[in-house]
Amino acid sequence: MSSDRLAKCFGDIISAIDLIQSWTSRAGGIEAAILGDPLVRSAVERQLLVISEAAVRLNKLDPEAGPRLASETDWPGIRGIGNFLRHSYDDLDTRIILDVLQKRLDPLRAACEGAQEILAQSGRTA
Repeated sequence: MSSDRLAKCFGDIISAIDLIQSWTSRAGGIEAAILGDPLVRSAVERQLLVISEAAVRLNKLDPEAGPRLASETDWPGIRGIGNFLRHSYDDLDTRIILDVLQKRLDPLRAACEGAQEILAQSGRTA
């Protein structure tokens, strides 16, 4: 498996996190964005789907890449949030979304950046 394709998945996750953090910041913070701005909440949920799908693609490309390159990350949980958002769209638990945004995005971003660095240093198939 090409390390470029794996790095792209990690990069897509980082880009989605950057968008989420930019939008929530401009909306006055995470809670203000999610509880008070339906447009931002919808956009954030879409980027969470992008994160989930990138994790699914990463797993399809190399099921061991995520755990090997970012072992502290809950990859099954990240892949699963996409199903949660798609299938529970009419009954989303806002607390779960807030928890993800407040506690899990920064560590995920750091883990993905670390994985990209490892892939760049290896210069070979991961």
